[in-house]
Order: sequence, then structure tokens, then C-alpha cells
Amino acid sequence: MPDRSLPAAPAEATATDRGVRAAVVGPFSGPRAAWGELLERGAAAHDSLDWDLHDDRGETAVSRTVAEAVVADGRYTLVIGHFNSAGARTALPVYRAAGLPVLLPLATAPGLLTGTTGAALRWCPDDLAQLAELRAAVLRAGHTAVAVDDDGSSYGAVLAQLLRVLPEDGLEVGGPDTGIPADATALIVCGTHAGAARTARARRAAGFTGTLYFTDDCAVEEFAELLGEAAGEAHVARLQGGAAAQVDSAFATVAKALAAASGQDGPAVLDALRAHADREFTAEGEPVPGRGGAAWEVVPVPAPTGAAASVPPDAEHEGKAYDVLVIGAGVVGAATADVLARQGLRVAMTAPSDADPAATTESGGLVRAYDPDPVIRALALRSHHLAWGREPGPDTLQTGYERTGSLVLLSEGDLAEAEKGVAELTAEGVEATLLTPAELRELYPALDVSDVAGAVWEPGAGYADPPTVARGYRDRACAHGAVVLPGRVRLLERRDADRIHVLLEESEVSARAVVLAAGTGTPYIQGHRLSADVPDGTAGQDPDAWQTLGPRPGTEVLPAEAPRTKRIRYAFFEHPDGRTLPSVIDLVTGVWGRPQHTGPAADGYLVGRPVDEWDVEPDGGPGVTEEQVEHIREGTTHRWPWLADAEFLLGRHGVDLYTRDGRPVLGPESEDSRIVFATGWSGSGFKTAPAAAEQVAAHVREMLGPEALG
Repeated sequence: MPDRSLPAAPAEATATDRGVRAAVVGPFSGPRAAWGELLERGAAAHDSLDWDLHDDRGETAVSRTVAEAVVADGRYTLVIGHFNSAGARTALPVYRAAGLPVLLPLATAPGLLTGTTGAALRWCPDDLAQLAELRAAVLRAGHTAVAVDDDGSSYGAVLAQLLRVLPEDGLEVGGPDTGIPADATALIVCGTHAGAARTARARRAAGFTGTLYFTDDCAVEEFAELLGEAAGEAHVARLQGGAAAQVDSAFATVAKALAAASGQDGPAVLDALRAHADREFTAEGEPVPGRGGAAWEVVPVPAPTGAAASVPPDAEHEGKAYDVLVIGAGVVGAATADVLARQGLRVAMTAPSDADPAATTESGGLVRAYDPDPVIRALALRSHHLAWGREPGPDTLQTGYERTGSLVLLSEGDLAEAEKGVAELTAEGVEATLLTPAELRELYPALDVSDVAGAVWEPGAGYADPPTVARGYRDRACAHGAVVLPGRVRLLERRDADRIHVLLEESEVSARAVVLAAGTGTPYIQGHRLSADVPDGTAGQDPDAWQTLGPRPGTEVLPAEAPRTKRIRYAFFEHPDGRTLPSVIDLVTGVWGRPQHTGPAADGYLVGRPVDEWDVEPDGGPGVTEEQVEHIREGTTHRWPWLADAEFLLGRHGVDLYTRDGRPVLGPESEDSRIVFATGWSGSGFKTAPAAAEQVAAHVREMLGPEALG
């Protein structure tokens, strides 16, 4: 349904008098509302038409629902919007199926119109052109090396990756995965305007003094105030003449075109738009670069004025009080923040910086409902119903989930529990079968199963990209009002009966409840019963240095020892038929693997082998040594014989927090505590994250009492 309508002026005969209406779709509320204001102004300035404003909040999940409502309305000749590229990508098929033409005024993702010939026009040049202009501006300013960072959003991460892989132009470009050039005198920050400002402030606080450059979401009036004193010398990419001028010209063209094309629809309307535009378009609807106003420019960020100029970098957060602070924005923390924010609580979360460990980043992302541990299995099964097993729709998170099928290989001692597990999955509507070794050999002759007693087969299981999923949860939480605080958490302090004070590196806030989902960062945060006595958070983890543990939350069981960090390491190998292989979890030897369908190792196969490396410093990233590659190869060739001669593609390493029994520490710290634990996942955090978030949110609501939502 439209949120509101801007009536046409009645002074003279207009397109409206001839029955012409247009739908304007954009973020008229929520964190991106500053961009929706541009669309609203454009509609108000050209009131010869009836413009109905439809609010999608800039959320991908909402966009398709709004598009379906616009089509169902039946009164519209054209749609202007969506602002958000991901939302536009979701909505365009709906409009195309209905024959409703679309003009995209500000959506800039590359390839957005691929396959939509005759259905849409894009008014602005795409992000590849924007990023090329940013790099050119950096070179023109005399810089030879630049660092690239993003704000943690999926939008920012995609831009940063595109920026790093543009054709060679003489500029040395570095980032978290490739290393920051030592001589970098400029930093390009990609992301949303609020997130980019936060990231830039953190970089300034960490000592970066060079020139800042920002992508186009930051080209809004409030950005200078958000950036504050961190601005220094700063520049921002924007559409030529500014986004407001581009939006105004788009609305002016639509008004003229619809007046000229009265009584027509579909392709005829798009032809009229082409005829009245100040720029040219390709057959697919993309603007021809450099023609008319279809270009990018890089301009200085204006200095903040008045009171904003003297606001400390993190004054917007200093002293703030929240209902819940979620420490850790990996997949479990981000999913928890998402649930709580959508339930109406005031939520803040802390996100790791480039230097902080993050198990989610290095996770293999395997997803299945079966696990030999009934506790983990219950969480995984619930997560299947909440997320992984759901068909994509307007209210589901876009995870890039790849269904590969999953085999859990069993020893004789695993068969009894597997029979129970398969029965549980089947009763819950999850397709699962217990296969014999003979059936296994027939299905997958490339696997050596000579020492296997059976296998649990889940045809609907597979994998997803963990950083993408975490960013998706984080983005959706922010769209519902959550905020991301900069800096690491140092200390939790219970000064009041109903509130915890939280000391971060750059600010102090308070919350009525704290969710500790910090993974391997858990022992470095002081003030809870899993804290380690680590001076300044710099020493290694000594199990004997951990504080004495009480019972596991919700039980009377005393763990024999504190959670410990453990190294994880895996490698990608080339395989011509990698897409035909399933995911494999081998309970006999401990190895695991899955196909890789996308990215640098596309059509390869990922395999991991456990290593007995405990109490290691939390770290992670790309790169494994030749010796480590051979260790992985030697340990996995028994199961996948073809690996003996397979070409190594790339490898990664990371660290996870393991408990003695492999079960997470999930629940309140104690009966009267304001801390809820969601840590110690022992490698099972990704597939169980949706259910874990649901449980943690329930604990938080119970902790806060009836007033939690009011």
C-alpha cells in the first residue's frame, strides 16, 4: 500500500488529468531516509503528476512485497525507484512480469539490468564507473598507495572488493585480506554513510592521518556531522552535480515523457523517456557513460559547522543507554541483534575491526540438520526451519545458500545415534536417509568408504557464505534501529542492579542486558565468569588463568576445564567435477569437505583436517604454508583419493573457541546476572546460529521482564 500521495496541481490540464499516475519507491523511513528525502523533493517539485510514495525502508526483504503491492494496485503507468540496488534486483522481475516500466534514479550496482531489455532504464552510471573515478581522483591527488576499508555491511564489502579488482592503473591498493600498503597516504572507505563515518572515525583513532575518500552513499548533508573532527582532508564520490540534481532531472524527464505518452504503457513509455532524457541509453537501458549528466565526480566533504564541529568522534554513543548490547557481530551475534531489534528493543552491537579475530570469517559455512550430539542437533534442526530450509521470500534473509547435499560418514559406534537422529529429522519434515556402505559406493564412487559403517544423507543440506550471512543479519538489525559501536569492549561492570556499564576503547555505554557472543575474544573482556586474567588483553590464553567456572548456564554440570582456543585450517583443491560432489563430515577420521561454487576457488573442493593446536592466539586470514597444505592433503587423500594429484588453489586459517564437551555456553551467566552467554561453539556456531539467536533473545526478554517491549 502507498504510504502517502503527493497530489497533482490542478491549475492546468496535466498528465494526471489524463489518468497518469507514477509510483515512487524508496527509503522514506529507517536509516536510509536521508536518501528518500531526495525522492520526495523530486516528486514535490514536479507536481504535474500524481506521485504515490511507497516506503521500502531500503530493505531488500521489503522491496519485493512493495513491488507486488504496486503491481496489484493497477493504477500506475511507471515506477521510479527502488533506491537500494539489492532491493531493485529483487523487485525488477515483479515489474517486468507485469509489463510495468521502471526508472532507477540512484541504484548503482553493476549488471542490475542484465536480462531486462525493454523493461527498465537506469538514470545513473554504475558503481564500476564510480570506483574508477575514485581511483583516478586518488592518483590525481598524487597518492601512489591507498588502503581500502568497508563498514561491515554487505553493500560496503562488495564495493571494496570491486575497487580492489579494477584494472591496473598504477595505484597500489591494499585491504584487510591483502595487507595495507606501508606507504598508504589515502584511505577509501566503502559503505553506508553512517557506517562509513564510524569506520573512518575508528581509523583516525587508530592513528591514520592521511586523506579520506568515501563512496557515494556518503554524499548526503548529514555525513559531515556524522564524521565530525575525523574528517581532516576528506572527499566523497557523487553523481555529477550531486544526487539531488540527478533525481530532479529524472523526475522532470518522467513528467515530460508521461505527458507525451498519455494513454500508452510499457515499452512506449520507456521510448518516451529516452526521447526526453538529457542522456543516451544502451539497448539494455544503461546510461552511456559521460553523456549528459551520466558521470561521477569526487568533491570535498564540507567541514562540519556549528556545534557539530566540536563534537568528539564518538559523542553520539558516549553515555548512551540501550536495552541490549550484543558483543560480537559474527553470525551468532548479528543474528541475535537482528531478532532483538525486530522485536522492538533498543539494540547496540560491537563489530570486530580488521585486527580482531572472527571465527565467522574463517568458517567453512557447512549447514545441515543432523549432528551426532542431540543438543547441537536440536539447534541445527530448529535453524533449518528458521532459515536454511526455507524457500527464498520477501521475509527471508538472502544467504546465497547452496544446496549440495550432505553426507555424515559414520563408524559402527555412531550408527545407533544416527538412527535416532534420522528419525527425528524425518518426523520434523527434513529429508534424511541412513545409507549403507554399498549405497554410498554406488552414489559416490569418488569417495573411499572402505572403513565407513554408514552415512546420514541429507539432500537439502549444503553451505552458505558466513561473512555474507553475518552482514545480512547485521544490515537487517540496523534497518530496524540497531546501531554498531566502534572499538573493542574492554570491561563489563555491574554498577547498578538493573544495568551493566560497558567500557569500550573509545566510549562508555550502558545496557540493561549484555549478550556475550564474542567467540575467541571472550576471555579478553573483563567482568564476567569466562574472563581470563590477561593483562591488557595482550597475553596468550593459559587455561589455568581462567576464572573458576560455575555450572554451565541452565544446568548443574561443571565443565572440567574452561573453553580453549583451537586452530582451524583448510584448503581448496581443483576438481573438474567439484560441483557434483556433496558436502562431507567424516566422523571416522575427523576430516570434512564441501564443493565451492563461486569466488576465486569456484568449482574447486574445500577440505579441512583437524590439527592439535590449542591455546593459540586468536587470528585468521588467507594463506597456509606448503607444509600445512601437504598435511591437509595427506590426511584427506584416504577419503578423497583424487586429492593426491589435485592442484592446490588457496587456503585459509582461523581459530574457534572449544568447550570440553563440544556444546556451547548458551544462556544467562547466573540467576541474577544481566549477561547472557552465546559462545564456545566448538565449530558448530554457523549452522545453529538462527536457533541460538532465538534462544538468546528469549533469555534477554525474560531477564528484562514484562517492560522489555514497552
